Amino acid sequence: MKKKLNIKDLSLLLSLYTSQYIGLAFFMQALIGILRQNGVSLENLGIIYMLGLFWVFRFLWAPFIDKIEFKKIGHYKGWIIIFQFLMTIILLVVSIFDVINDLKTIITLSILFAFLSSSQSIALDGFVYKSVFKKQRAIAMSIKTSSGFIGMVLGGGVGLILYTHIGWMFTLIIVAATMFIALIQMLFYKETKTKKENIQKSIDYKQYLNFWKSKEKLQWLILLLLYPASISAAYGMSTPILVDLGWSLDKIGFIVHIVGYSIGILASFTSSWFIKKFGKKYILIGAAIGQTLGTLLLLVLFYDSSNLTTILVIGFIFSSYTPSMVIMSTFMMNQSSQKSPASQFAIQHSIFSFSGIIFSSLSVSLSGIFGYENIILTCSFIGLFAVYMSTKVDKIVNINTYSIKK
Repeated sequence: MKKKLNIKDLSLLLSLYTSQYIGLAFFMQALIGILRQNGVSLENLGIIYMLGLFWVFRFLWAPFIDKIEFKKIGHYKGWIIIFQFLMTIILLVVSIFDVINDLKTIITLSILFAFLSSSQSIALDGFVYKSVFKKQRAIAMSIKTSSGFIGMVLGGGVGLILYTHIGWMFTLIIVAATMFIALIQMLFYKETKTKKENIQKSIDYKQYLNFWKSKEKLQWLILLLLYPASISAAYGMSTPILVDLGWSLDKIGFIVHIVGYSIGILASFTSSWFIKKFGKKYILIGAAIGQTLGTLLLLVLFYDSSNLTTILVIGFIFSSYTPSMVIMSTFMMNQSSQKSPASQFAIQHSIFSFSGIIFSSLSVSLSGIFGYENIILTCSFIGLFAVYMSTKVDKIVNINTYSIKK
């Protein structure tokens, strides 16, 4: 049976969700800085940024994880243990190679790590769907969001600091230790048993087409595509804007990746309280308005880029982004079916993530052609459509089955 989340459950989810990101953040952020410092060209570093694409396309192998069950261990528990163990081993193997002389091997192993990390995410989302009461999914998604920020801070920021003091091998051993701790926690956790009629009996890709057949699901698809637009553009443009305004890279790293993510972590932990107090619909609308305003606030930096002003702008962007991630992830989980929760959550989250990547990338590229100001205004205008779609969310998804306000 499902049960209410207790300290043990919350600790497990925090540990597992953090471990998804900490290793990936090390490869995508810290490794980039390490290699650039050692003279590796920007062209050769580009492939490392492609690691995030595994998270976009993870729906392709999600049906296999939904179907193949480990009866004695637990359906999703078995998968999580496998992926967690392999991620730990890869980090330990990578630690023995030289970061410059064995770069091709390290990149190959980092690609394998990204695949395993995204696969662990599939299994963990299915595990949460099965194990957590519907009314507590917002809490679980708050942990998912905050853990992502924590993993990015630890893997990217702290990982880079550790490397400068203790070197490549010992840094990776410490990162691997975080994976191992989560693995041990999972080994001693008993997964909720799945009823036979709720187990996916075949590899089903048609579900990805059938999922969007209703009018409401098509509107949900539009919301998934539009909602990340303004905030992803704001995040994508923030660093190059600060660079062009004369900020040093270490200062940008501190303000955006340490202060910004820390504000995001704090906002994610408080999101479930605000959702319970005001309801999902109104927080979603408020977050959409906040994201639009946050994007517009980037214009302020061209007139005043002092430390305080920049922290306020970046902090506002992150504090608007986090609640929306919690709510949208909760809706994605509630839209999923009992037979293939991991697959259906994955396809929704993949679309949401892909939209974010596209708007983040295009906003930077098009700013070079049309200027930052024009792209900021355009993305803010797109954000207004997200606000409008958010006002209809109670007609698009079923949110009146909770014990909290609409």
